[in-house]
Amino acid sequence: MGSHRLRKRRLKIWRSDYLVNRYLWPNIERAIQEAKKAVGVPNPLVLDVGCGHKPYRESFGAVRYIGMDRTTEDSSPDFLGDACSMPIGTCTVDIVFATQVIEHVPEPHRMLKEFKRILRPGGALILSGPMFWPLHEEPYDFYRFTKYGFARLLGDAGFSRWTIREDGGDWAQIALAVCLKFDGFAAIPFRCLVNVAGGVLDAISRSNKCPSNYTVLAES
Repeated sequence: MGSHRLRKRRLKIWRSDYLVNRYLWPNIERAIQEAKKAVGVPNPLVLDVGCGHKPYRESFGAVRYIGMDRTTEDSSPDFLGDACSMPIGTCTVDIVFATQVIEHVPEPHRMLKEFKRILRPGGALILSGPMFWPLHEEPYDFYRFTKYGFARLLGDAGFSRWTIREDGGDWAQIALAVCLKFDGFAAIPFRCLVNVAGGVLDAISRSNKCPSNYTVLAES
């Protein structure tokens, strides 16, 4: 999220992106553990697509982990490739991991079909993407997704089972939108207050009609 690739995950109450990461990161951690359990192999092969600087690498633990990206600019991939036509054999990967990538792909349906191709039977896909977020990594910012949009893409790609979790509720998204409008050091106290309020309101009056983001776990 944002104009620079994430290097380390540090949840800070004063940051403008606090209220998306507060929910996104635990949902991804949960999806990783569920995926590792579902694939049922001791040393699974994980492919991180659009890996950036691999901020989730440590969360996977003992796995064979490789990262692919389309460029080395602000990124540390093991190899370069196109997410819609990857230099990976069919049915060779145990877990495909692609977080906050799908909005930057001009043809996301092709990417999902490619994920399905490279996953072995019984493999897992972990995917996340925004429903609300300002323009970023311009001009390569093409889409926003509802949960029904994700479900349609997964079904069309040949996946049969999946879970889609909201990364926060409506109040968190409203507070996030406010915080994103107030940048700079002087706004830190205000952002802290808004972030706390958004989290509290989300907890006591939960609605998921307009989350900022979704996390998806699908089985191949």
